Amino acid sequence: MSKFIGLVGLMFLGLQGFSQEIKFFNQRPKKNISIGLGADGGILSLNHEKLHLFTFKLMMSNKIGIGLTQDYSFSNPQNYFISLPANISFCFGKRRVLFEVGFGATVFLQINEPFYQFCFYPIIGYRWQPLKMDKLFLKIFAALPNKLNQSNISISESEILFVPIGINIGKSF
Repeated sequence: MSKFIGLVGLMFLGLQGFSQEIKFFNQRPKKNISIGLGADGGILSLNHEKLHLFTFKLMMSNKIGIGLTQDYSFSNPQNYFISLPANISFCFGKRRVLFEVGFGATVFLQINEPFYQFCFYPIIGYRWQPLKMDKLFLKIFAALPNKLNQSNISISESEILFVPIGINIGKSF
């Protein structure tokens, strides 16, 4: 009988530790809003991100945004563009530090002219995702589109500036 009580006690302690991990996992923020510099949104972008938590160490991220960019001539730009980035990625890691891999696409709409350009790209990056709401979110990543012109970091055939390295800084809620 004492072995049975000891076994039940051991199982109770094990489940107690497991339930604390689940409780902690469910408290992770599920949305981010951020300002992006470079990469998928152009020079500057505003992004909203929704996180889908699978386990404590794995989550999926869906991001949409709106941004601004120009042609690759910094001194005398002739064209300006509105960018509409969207991406999906998977984040792996422990607690706050996560490795991110996924893919995305951006539509660039030229201002005052009926021109648009579409580009598709893989994403690889590093993410610092807070465990509590209303905390700082940071993401550093690289997005290399298939149409990147290597000589002037523009999207080929359009001269849209596309900086392959990006930083997103924002707030989790």
